[in-house]
Amino acid sequence: MSGRKLKKGFEFLLNTDWLFQTPIDLEHKQYVLLSYFQKLNERFDKFEVYPSFIELSLHFANVRTMIGENKMLSTDKKFEYFDDELLVSDLKYNQVPELNIDDNGQYQEILKYAAPKIYDYFNIAKSIWGLVNESISVQLRRNKNELSKKSGYFYYHNKKEKTLYVWEYKLKKTKGSVEYRNFSNSIYSGPKDDLTLNEIINNFSKWNKPDANTKYPIFEVMGGDEYPLEQTLLPIFKRRILSYINQSLSLKYDRV
Repeated sequence: MSGRKLKKGFEFLLNTDWLFQTPIDLEHKQYVLLSYFQKLNERFDKFEVYPSFIELSLHFANVRTMIGENKMLSTDKKFEYFDDELLVSDLKYNQVPELNIDDNGQYQEILKYAAPKIYDYFNIAKSIWGLVNESISVQLRRNKNELSKKSGYFYYHNKKEKTLYVWEYKLKKTKGSVEYRNFSNSIYSGPKDDLTLNEIINNFSKWNKPDANTKYPIFEVMGGDEYPLEQTLLPIFKRRILSYINQSLSLKYDRV
C-alpha cells in the first residue's frame, strides 16, 4: 500500500510553462489559475498535502525566478511517489521566451496577478502540513543503539479504522545531494491483534532481515487518525523519523 511506487507516477496539475502557453492574455490566465486553484481546494478540503505541496513549491519558486531573474524553472524529473523530493539539482533554468510588446505587457500583468495568489496557496499547504505535523508524535520503542544502521521499522495504529500499519524503512542519499531521504515499504496493514509485531517483521520484511544477531530500530507513530494516510500522514511520518535519526546521531557524535 503506502510507500510503494505509483504505477504511472504522477503529473503536475499545472505545467511550469503555463504562462507562455497561448494565448498570453491576463483574463485567460486568470481562468487557468482559477481552475488550478479549484483542484487544489478539493485536495486541501480533504487535507491531502502531497503532491500539491511539491508542485506549489516549484510554481512559487518559478514566478519568483521570472520576476527576479527573467528566467523560467522546469524539471524533467519523473515523480514516482506522492512525496518525491524536488532537489535544486533537478531544476533547469531557461530564459523566458522572447515576446512582442503586447505579449510582454500581458506577461508582466499576469506575473503581478499570479505571484501573490500562488504564494497564498503555498502557505495554505504549509499550514495544513504544520497542523498535521503537530498532531502526531514519534517514539523510538526498540533498539535505540541501532540507529546508525539507517534501516528499521515504524508502525502506526489507526484507532479510527482499527487498522495497524507497519513499514520498513531505509535511509539513502539522494542523487546529487549529501542529504538522506527516507524510503519506506509497506509490509502489513490489517487488524492489530491478528499478528504480533515480531511476527509481522519476521514474516513480511523484504529489505531488512532481522535475526538473533541483527536488530533494527522500531518506531511508533501516533495521532493524526483523521487525516489521509498516503497523501499526508506517511510523508510526514517519514520526515519525522528521518529528523529523529539525524538529531540523535548528531547528539551522539557531539559527545564523542
